[in-house]
Amino acid sequence: LYPVLEKAGDKTLLISETAVGTLIDICDACGYDSMQCLINENSDYLVNGISLNLRQLAHQPHASRVLDTMLRHSDASLLPLVEDVIQDVLSTLDQSYDNQASTFLRVLYSLMAALVQWFGTACSEEGQQGQAAERRCRAVRQAQQPPVTSREVKQFFLDYVRQKQIAEGNLPDSDDDEADLVHPPAETEPHDSEAEGETRLPSHAQLAKDILERCIHLLSDGNLRVRLQVLDVLELCVTVLHPHENHLLPMAHRVWPALVTRLISDDPLAVLRAFKVLCTLAQKCGDFLRQRFSKDILPKLASSLLSQAPASARAGPVYSHTLAFKLQLAVLQGLGSLCEKLDMGE
Repeated sequence: LYPVLEKAGDKTLLISETAVGTLIDICDACGYDSMQCLINENSDYLVNGISLNLRQLAHQPHASRVLDTMLRHSDASLLPLVEDVIQDVLSTLDQSYDNQASTFLRVLYSLMAALVQWFGTACSEEGQQGQAAERRCRAVRQAQQPPVTSREVKQFFLDYVRQKQIAEGNLPDSDDDEADLVHPPAETEPHDSEAEGETRLPSHAQLAKDILERCIHLLSDGNLRVRLQVLDVLELCVTVLHPHENHLLPMAHRVWPALVTRLISDDPLAVLRAFKVLCTLAQKCGDFLRQRFSKDILPKLASSLLSQAPASARAGPVYSHTLAFKLQLAVLQGLGSLCEKLDMGE
């Protein structure tokens, strides 16, 4: 089964399609209802083989193909079974950025595409429910706050007078001060674990965050192909993390400098892909990016459009097939909705 799954992930279409047909024949011969059942029920054997081969990349360079095929032909029930091997993939990527990044990014893209497919609707509903729950909790906390008593008001003004005297250099006698100060009895506040710390992320969102961490480092890779793959993975990570704003916004802040570099000083193909990522970020993060966008990107986009306008006005029909035209068209089509999402009308 392992070698057949490896061939199903081959880049050559004829080989991969033949291997998929072989997997269907295996399902029929062994009594499995579908390829999904075949993969899930043999996942322990497959995961063990992937983990062992990831440690010997020099001799087993195609180990990631098996995981890629498993993700493309299964459902969300596979995720708990392959979480450990996905962490192995991330660890191996950390140790081999130079020569294996493209191979592993293909697997990470398949993983993120699967997570969007499996949890996409749930993520949207979870985000709406989370916002509603947060509003309800805030209202409950406000309703539970006890009214301010006259004793607390008196204590507030005594503290204010004391601090003002200290600031002016007029220190009152300690005995009189202690007599005047009225200390209300200490009250224990109810423990609210969610208010004190961040809530624990679901496993699929935590994976998206871990992968996004790697994308930040790989966005400046010298290989154009790697940068394009990273931008594709990054867009999917943002989609999965969308319901978890407390985690998404700090990650958006960290990825912003590298994304700006891709937008203003990179190959046109990377700029086109980076603009697509920017539109997704704006949709998910809202006005959090407004000031950054208006300062770092909007002036560059405007000057680029102005400089290209004379050339595009004189261009013939062949111009519509060039990359410069596609980039110009994407910016013109997306800039309006982008400004609307960022609430730039103020």
